[in-house]
Amino acid sequence: MKKRTMDASLAEHSPKLIRSIERRLFLRQGLSLGALALLSGCALTDDEGVQGLLLGMSRWNDRAQGWLFNPNKLAPEYPESAITKPFPFNAYYGEDEVRLVDGASYKLELSGLIRDKKPWTLPELYALPQTSQITRHICVEGWSAIG
Repeated sequence: MKKRTMDASLAEHSPKLIRSIERRLFLRQGLSLGALALLSGCALTDDEGVQGLLLGMSRWNDRAQGWLFNPNKLAPEYPESAITKPFPFNAYYGEDEVRLVDGASYKLELSGLIRDKKPWTLPELYALPQTSQITRHICVEGWSAIG
């Protein structure tokens, strides 16, 4: 009985402490959900149930994006003076360690839900219409840069 009275007294006199504990619980549960969401992009197993769940999560994400973003609105553009220098190079190696590619034999292999899965050579890629714009790249890892 004494403990219950002490707990009630603590609750009455420390609403800030209770909000702090609730916030920690919320954050802990949110981090768990976030970890699960990160795994939703990984092929963890060939089990149909897991793959079905991951496909469902992917479709939910697509619908959420469709609801949040206007498909007719382009990304904002920035002046050349706003370009982040040096632009972050996101790879397992430094920019100076990038391997040279033999352009004569290079082919871009395409797959997925497309009609023409033929490999593209560099001359074919260069022959496509080109445009450029300066926009902000927002990485899923939490950083962003203008380039």
